[in-house]
Amino acid sequence: MRTAIALLTVAAAPAMADPSLGGPMSHLLVSVFQQQVFLSFESPSMSTVVMQEGDGFVGDASVLNGTGYNAQFGWLANGFISIPPGSGVFVREIVGSPWLSVYSEFGFDPILGTAGSDPVWQWNGTMTHNWYATQVHGHHEVTYEVFVGDAGGNPLPGWTPGEITLAFDYGRERPVLGTDGSIDLGAWGASTRPAPAAGPLAALAIGGLVGTRRRR
Repeated sequence: MRTAIALLTVAAAPAMADPSLGGPMSHLLVSVFQQQVFLSFESPSMSTVVMQEGDGFVGDASVLNGTGYNAQFGWLANGFISIPPGSGVFVREIVGSPWLSVYSEFGFDPILGTAGSDPVWQWNGTMTHNWYATQVHGHHEVTYEVFVGDAGGNPLPGWTPGEITLAFDYGRERPVLGTDGSIDLGAWGASTRPAPAAGPLAALAIGGLVGTRRRR
């Protein structure tokens, strides 16, 4: 009887949900033609996504707890990418909201300058949905430069980079006004809406990219 009770107790324990993308995938198409990087949204109407509440995650995903998060944006090769041997495709922020954090798709490592990480991130050529998170309600944007670089992540001479801007909305309830009448983003409280059910992440290998060094 004691054994049966123990088994029932374990079975009744709620399973922790994995974080979901937050909605349909919004692919950031990357192509390289005549030594120039071109970037575009597969679905232009999805250049802005809505962040969902993160709570109850365990392990590496716990970095999303207490934040609004989203992973709909996914880097995707738009055809075969041909670059010089030993080079790679890299991403770095040009300008963006100081309240956005970015974590790697598999492992939730801070990237792109988050928590003191390398401000330059190497894309490996597969479909990659990194995690974006913030504790500040409102509208957030970040503009990235994508370039072909050497093994050290330095832009190759003669290659032209591309740019793309990602936008996020994270609730807008109860804005707090500062003494000058502007919105005090630091005092804008978080809501407590539950996170949606988990959804799958996808990864698709694309030929043509040569791996260089691993960046985090």
